[in-house]
Amino acid sequence: MSISPSAHPIERLDPTQRTLRRAQYEAFEFELVAQGVLVRNASHANPEDHEYLVTIEDGLPHSCPCPADEHHQGACKHRVAVAIRTPVLEAARNAQRIRKLEDCGLQATANPPAP
Repeated sequence: MSISPSAHPIERLDPTQRTLRRAQYEAFEFELVAQGVLVRNASHANPEDHEYLVTIEDGLPHSCPCPADEHHQGACKHRVAVAIRTPVLEAARNAQRIRKLEDCGLQATANPPAP
C-alpha cells in the first residue's frame, strides 16, 4: 500500500501501537538544534544518558541513532514523539526552511509580507 506524501506524519512513519503509546506517555523533552531535534527521555533517572538526535528530512522525522530505530521495523518512539507534537515538528520544519534559504544567500523574515 502506498502512503500519500500529504498523509499525517504518523501514517508515513507507520509505528507499532506499542511505540505510539510510549511516544505519548513517556516524559520527553525537546531541544531544537541545527541538525534536527534533540529528544531527551526524562522518564529515566539519568535523562542525559537517554537523548538522541532526530533528524528531519522532507518535513518528517527521518532518523534516530537509538538502538530501536537501527534494529526494528518502523519508526522509534523518539521519531514518533516528534511527529505527534505538532509545535515541535513545525518548529523543526521552519528551522530547516530558514537554513535552506540562508544557504542560498537569502534572508528569512519572521513576519513575511501578506500576499
